[in-house]
Amino acid sequence: MKYWFVLFFLVSCAGYRFTKNSNPLSQYGIESLSIPMFYNYSSLPQVSHSFTRETYKLISNFSGLKVMSGYSRDSDAVLVGIIKSDKKLSKVLKTTDSRVAQTKAGTSIGNTREDFYIPGITRVDLMVQVIIIKKPSEAELALLRSELGDKAPLSSKVIFNETFNVNDNFIREVLDGAGTQVVGTQNDGILKKTTNEMAFKTAQDIRDMILYVF
Repeated sequence: MKYWFVLFFLVSCAGYRFTKNSNPLSQYGIESLSIPMFYNYSSLPQVSHSFTRETYKLISNFSGLKVMSGYSRDSDAVLVGIIKSDKKLSKVLKTTDSRVAQTKAGTSIGNTREDFYIPGITRVDLMVQVIIIKKPSEAELALLRSELGDKAPLSSKVIFNETFNVNDNFIREVLDGAGTQVVGTQNDGILKKTTNEMAFKTAQDIRDMILYVF
């Protein structure tokens, strides 16, 4: 009885993740998988590399599955990743908390202007669609990258098609005086770090979903 209680506790713990490492795609005859650079259709530039890198690293942990970087016609299947977002940057980077500018950068702003607010906490919202297709043609890959790819049904070729909502928050840096010269650079760095963390979490979700589905 004691052992059943311990097993139940371990399985029900928050944050539990599967640790199975064998190739979950083998039942479809897939022993090799190529992962080309994720397509970036979002309003944020230069986010493809981190999402591609993190997904490649985690999927490579499946034993019995040869994972190749970039598109290869010789692979049994291709993992197509597409990063999407709202077209308006203001809806991708949403201010969820504001601060009075004068209280954070009084020296730079001075005391002749009326109070106004600046972003404090920013929420980043993206979507990542992941499709696994067996031996695709160039025409099929082009179709999956289009808007029609959202509706691609599962079939003998398309064995996985899931969209993940990805979001995170970061606190914007505010510097006063001479420090205002590097505020833009500081916040660009913080945004990049945040999207890198989002990429890692998304890769974990992709891996776990593949384990769950297959």
